[in-house]
Amino acid sequence: MNQFKYIMFAGIAISAWSASAQVADGSLGYYQDARIFSQTSPVYGSTARMQGLGGTQISLGADMSSAGSNPAGLGFFNRSVLSFTPSMTFNNSDASYFGNTISTYKNNFNFANLGMVFNSNKGDYTNEKFKGGSFAITFNRSNNFNSEVFYQGRNTSNSIVDSFVEGANNDLSDAYIDYAFGQFLIENADGYLYEKGADGRTYIYPDGDFDGYTSLVGANSYDGYLPRQIERITTKGGQSALNFAWGGNYDDRVYFGAGLSFESVRYSRIRTYTEDSFRDVDGNQDDLLYKIQIQDELTIDGSGVGFNGGLIVRPVDFVTLGLSYKSPTYYSLNDESGFTFATDWNENYSYYNGTNSEGDSVFYDMGSYKETSDLTMSQYNLKTPGKLSLGATFFLGKVGFISGDVEFVDYTRSQLKSNDFSVVADNQTIKNLYTNTMNFRIGSEFRYDDFRFRAGYAFFGDAFANNDSFDGRSQNVSFGLGYRSRDYFIDLAVVNRKSFDAYSPYQISTGTPIADIEQRTNTVSATIGFNF
Repeated sequence: MNQFKYIMFAGIAISAWSASAQVADGSLGYYQDARIFSQTSPVYGSTARMQGLGGTQISLGADMSSAGSNPAGLGFFNRSVLSFTPSMTFNNSDASYFGNTISTYKNNFNFANLGMVFNSNKGDYTNEKFKGGSFAITFNRSNNFNSEVFYQGRNTSNSIVDSFVEGANNDLSDAYIDYAFGQFLIENADGYLYEKGADGRTYIYPDGDFDGYTSLVGANSYDGYLPRQIERITTKGGQSALNFAWGGNYDDRVYFGAGLSFESVRYSRIRTYTEDSFRDVDGNQDDLLYKIQIQDELTIDGSGVGFNGGLIVRPVDFVTLGLSYKSPTYYSLNDESGFTFATDWNENYSYYNGTNSEGDSVFYDMGSYKETSDLTMSQYNLKTPGKLSLGATFFLGKVGFISGDVEFVDYTRSQLKSNDFSVVADNQTIKNLYTNTMNFRIGSEFRYDDFRFRAGYAFFGDAFANNDSFDGRSQNVSFGLGYRSRDYFIDLAVVNRKSFDAYSPYQISTGTPIADIEQRTNTVSATIGFNF
């Protein structure tokens, strides 16, 4: 059971609710997984054609992406198709922390979409109302976790040690606090006495009535030495789906379809948090503590299943209207986590540890300490919210078309279940913390002979309720072009995504530090397809 999964580190986008008690007592942090794994987008796993249109595809058809978004679109095919879409993602992050802004980047290659459509229509000249349909087997990527964030700055208000002291004084049971206690960072004392020995060493004695915890460093220490804080957060992985879908055509007016998706998740995160260069208010360097470093690693993987279905109607020749419902995905997930905790003290200091049987004082010689936690594992189930989408497309003769989608998602519908730990508090936090959103996508295509020119825009609402601290919304701007012939087609797309987060390395009652993060992601995709 992974009880310390998120206890020390607050996690992405905490600032909106850290002071409002929306996180239920006893939450272990799995509510964050519920949000992260629910924020999938058709843009990640679409063909380059649909990416160039901003992901708009609910009322469009004859595209491989329809299998995962609206299977009714498969009913538009009149030939079998094979296509694949390699994609390159360039992620850039700017993190601002105590007046410092640092940029980092991380690139990733993947396949956004690939698959085959097997067409079995009855031909253009049949008199039957039912024209046939198409069956598709596709693989698409629905989320991308590859990123890197790096920040640093001098915190003049507190240290992470202050959060350990506060937690210990509040009887918080936490693995990080235990390690901090074992490495002399916190002690059951009201203060400390320092004594210079004849041997040149400095001896430290806990002092006071021992009714509370304190520390040699941090805002509440005797000298008030405060650190430079540095953290690097690297995440990898993604979500993907293997889709089996069929779409049919009735009289070239009504298109309908359904599909089954087998989903997979692979998420890994490494966070390395460092405090060093401790100084007092006058800028004097602390010669007692050199560095604290905590590195934690988390890996989550698993699989799930869901279904989708949809309808597209053509009331008049130049308009199509679409409706699609994607069911909740039911995941079975496994996570593994562990951490290392290291402290580097000046070896010329010794710490008092009572007396031996003969009444002589016993001291620990301080120096470098590094401990590794046990690897903890847990299994849990996650139900993500369903998604309802509506779309409309207006065709401009042979010139092109304009299309738009609206998507409804209620993040409070996520739910956790586990036999390894209690999910009551995390499920309550999901209801307290998140809200329902509407996402919008719009795209247009202009045709000139066999060439296609595309542009699109997508807006994604903020999943957090009552979020006044940062802009949790995100947006995509995309462009694309394509070439179509009878036997093959080539499409290219560029998608620019911008989003914002707020991150806190730890929580404390007063002065929780916050890094403001801007993420900019550029994705370049190419689809190569063959008709047969």
